[in-house]
Amino acid sequence: MKIAIVGFGISGAALLMSLKSSGKLDTDIQVDIFDPKEEPAVGLAYGKDDTHLLLNAFPTAMSINPEDKFEFSKWLAHHYPKYDAKVDLVPRTIFGEYAKESIIPVLEEENVTHYKKEIIDTLVVKENSATVYQLTDSEGKPHGSYDYLFLALGTPSYQDFYNLKGLKNYIHNPYPVVEKLNHINKDTRVAIIGSGLTAFDLVNYLSHEKDLKHPMGVFTIIPYFNSLRVPPYQGPALEYSLDKNWIEKERHKNKGVIPLNRMVKVIGEDLKANHIDLAAIREKYDPTDLEGTYRTYFGQDHPELSKLQGYIALLSGNLGDLYMSLSRKDQARYHSDYAAIFSHYQVRLAPDAVSNMYQLMIQDQLFIEPDLIEIKKHENFILKSASGKSYQADVVINASGFDFNTDRIGDDNPLLKRLLDKGFLLDKDKRGLLVTWPESQVISQLYGQMDTCFYIGPWLSNTHYGNNNVKALVEKANEIVTNYIKI
Repeated sequence: MKIAIVGFGISGAALLMSLKSSGKLDTDIQVDIFDPKEEPAVGLAYGKDDTHLLLNAFPTAMSINPEDKFEFSKWLAHHYPKYDAKVDLVPRTIFGEYAKESIIPVLEEENVTHYKKEIIDTLVVKENSATVYQLTDSEGKPHGSYDYLFLALGTPSYQDFYNLKGLKNYIHNPYPVVEKLNHINKDTRVAIIGSGLTAFDLVNYLSHEKDLKHPMGVFTIIPYFNSLRVPPYQGPALEYSLDKNWIEKERHKNKGVIPLNRMVKVIGEDLKANHIDLAAIREKYDPTDLEGTYRTYFGQDHPELSKLQGYIALLSGNLGDLYMSLSRKDQARYHSDYAAIFSHYQVRLAPDAVSNMYQLMIQDQLFIEPDLIEIKKHENFILKSASGKSYQADVVINASGFDFNTDRIGDDNPLLKRLLDKGFLLDKDKRGLLVTWPESQVISQLYGQMDTCFYIGPWLSNTHYGNNNVKALVEKANEIVTNYIKI
């Protein structure tokens, strides 16, 4: 039996690790991996870059070994004892080092071959009544035939709200920052678009590595910031109801769906049982500006927020199943009524990065413009706000988040674009890719449901909801390999 994995960042590496941990790699199979990048397992997020770019998850949630969720924590304690292996938000490059070190022994297995080649097309053929896959690389060389095909084709490109892509001195994707921002010098006037995790990365890097003479500008249409990651909850086990058994029973009871109101009611009951006062937490920690965020979090403990974040961590493990149990109407209502506030408490900022940005602001080394409406390029960039203010910048750096619209993939991901164009893959409402759930099997215009072709990764976020983290990707990879690969 032959298996192909196309794309070898964290998702692809998680699939290979699961093949190993499940024992299926030790059977009579051949695994071929295709990815042109030099570094295995790290993708763009965890490759060689500046050490001021930090993880936004605790080490205990970052293992790529499905059999040992604390593997990274133990590795970190051994290799970098200066960090607290339970609670420190460490540089992303350190996690990349761990991921590479963990995956290399598996890559050296006799029945695993890593081709540092770019795949540009895949073809489905019938061989002796079986469906197999043939691949073509960028040099025109064929590979195959494969009995199983795993696609893990990276992350979406960043959004381009102001149609700046292609303009000189506009940096659409800032990673790796040591390469993309290398030309910035002390006289450069820098504007950053966005207020999420990437914006904090950029400010952290520029403020530590570039002696800028002009204040940095952070421009956004949303004048608020996500919650901060506080020390993890250490108390008694929390009451949590919405596990797989509960989901299965509720779906059976409600003819295949679970009403959103039912989920909200049970979550409320859990919070009450755990003595989590959501109204009080929201009054204190709901979105606010940078100064309000800083004053809320620093110089005090946050036991109630820590407990809520602990509960959200439990809930996050079932987000995909819960989301896909909603009717389409309830999915739309979730996005309109709950998604923004849930994201505020689920996607958390690194405290050190927030403190650094605030200190820069009060020292007039950074300013925030919260009502950006237009950016034009003349000799320089002109950024205009709704309040009538106008700013000039030499360089504009994009930090506006992922664009899941498959119509705008362009040249950023040529294989994904080709597979969509020819109907091998289908989009889901122009917000990612369509797959079966929970199997993650590809649904094709040409071939219908493809039982031996799987997709995994951030492009499934409209199905595998909340999957933009290592823990969710590792768990999904292990589920696919354990339950749906017949060896």
